[in-house]
Amino acid sequence: MNCKNTLKKSPKLVVIGAGIAGVGAAGKLLTHGFTDIQIVEASSQPGGRIRSSLFGKSTVDEGAQYIHGASGKNPIFQLAKEHGLLQDTHDRVDPELSVLTNMQKQMDPDVTKEVKNLASSILKHAHLIAQQKQYTQANSLADVYLEEVKTLIAQWDGDHTDLRRQKLGLLSMLMKWQCDHLAAGSLSEVSVHVYEEYKHIEGHDRNSQGLFPNLLQKLLEIIPREKLLLNKPVQQILWNGSFESEDNSLYPIKVLCEDGGHILADHVILSISLGCLKANGQSLFQPRLPEQKLNAIQSMGFGTMNKIYLEFEAPFWDENTEVIGLVWEEETPLSCQEPNLTEWWKRVPVFYVVGPTGRYGHLLVGTISGKEAEFIESLSLQEVASSLTCLFRQFTGRSSLPELKNVFVTKWFSNPYTRGSYSHISINSTGDMIDLLTEPLPQATEGNGSPMLQLLFAGEATHRSHHSTTHGALLSGWREAERLIDLYSTK
Repeated sequence: MNCKNTLKKSPKLVVIGAGIAGVGAAGKLLTHGFTDIQIVEASSQPGGRIRSSLFGKSTVDEGAQYIHGASGKNPIFQLAKEHGLLQDTHDRVDPELSVLTNMQKQMDPDVTKEVKNLASSILKHAHLIAQQKQYTQANSLADVYLEEVKTLIAQWDGDHTDLRRQKLGLLSMLMKWQCDHLAAGSLSEVSVHVYEEYKHIEGHDRNSQGLFPNLLQKLLEIIPREKLLLNKPVQQILWNGSFESEDNSLYPIKVLCEDGGHILADHVILSISLGCLKANGQSLFQPRLPEQKLNAIQSMGFGTMNKIYLEFEAPFWDENTEVIGLVWEEETPLSCQEPNLTEWWKRVPVFYVVGPTGRYGHLLVGTISGKEAEFIESLSLQEVASSLTCLFRQFTGRSSLPELKNVFVTKWFSNPYTRGSYSHISINSTGDMIDLLTEPLPQATEGNGSPMLQLLFAGEATHRSHHSTTHGALLSGWREAERLIDLYSTK
């Protein structure tokens, strides 16, 4: 049977989730002549994990902030360039890192750079190191990182005790920083093959505070307002059925919404977060998703990385400082593996200086991941401010350092429509599982008379080589749109 001969001329499409993947998919479909499209978004504004809030003198990004690979090969960079949004951005090229220790010392920049380069090389090449050194039991990044640290400890035996302590503390700090990049609670949760799967795009990471909300608005301009429904959480998706509309047309999908309404569709593009799929995947679909797909959803890594914005009356850092690192001299990578909620601030490895000062005032933003990132969402802003004021007084040795003027903490874990920040390849998953999650349903098996491509899956977690990124999310939305464009092509 030729499926294309049985297709409707004007299919009814529903996109669930108005993040950049869903908006990108809908925009591409509209430009290719599809007209019956409805985007349903659970929250009160589009954007998903692209969101900004007023803080200090301006707005700050709660989620996406960096263009990873600022070059013409990155669709985010290319779109930002076309829309004239790159004026206030700058490349993050080996930022000036000023490292303080809890013993009120400032680490030698040359030592900092040397250890940072060592740690970066170990992590980026962990899969190769495991092969070369025959670490046959190495499943996680931590397995390789900690073995290499043991080697470094032996090499540093000749160092002065204080220097050796600082180097080990710095390796611990860098390990936490890497967890922030991966939205992971521990490197022991992350597959040793994570950087083998992830493909870097040429170009530096570009700091683009405020760019992503503006870019999202540009992408929304081609979508008629009536095609975007906000505050419309989905309760369940009934698929592979036969549902009759008021005009007696039949549709294979019925999307049930929490407000009691429903939408019939020929195709649904799901661009919700992997965190939501993990939490609701068993009950969201009727019939249930195939066990292999459910297993992929549960096995893949998805964690929380929160930002902590701090406003000061006056800076305590030098004007050339871009990143402030915090090293606990008593820590080593071997000693700080377990979550520590009572001293959650020890999990914040760095604070970035938010600039320019004229636009933002005197702001720092810290990053935190793991159980501690989840825990701080339950604290009051006063508790966070008090703890971090004490932290900075300890590291600077300035007991008179003023109280913070203002604090803002993102809450991606407790947000019911994200349940975390972004994905990584866990020790229980593989790149093949990302491909499995991406496969549309129902499967195109021989003799299967079901309508094609009923459920299509998008979002950053579905892009094998660019997971965890906004460009991966956008590309995934375009990918699913192109499946439908190809399906309805007259060629």
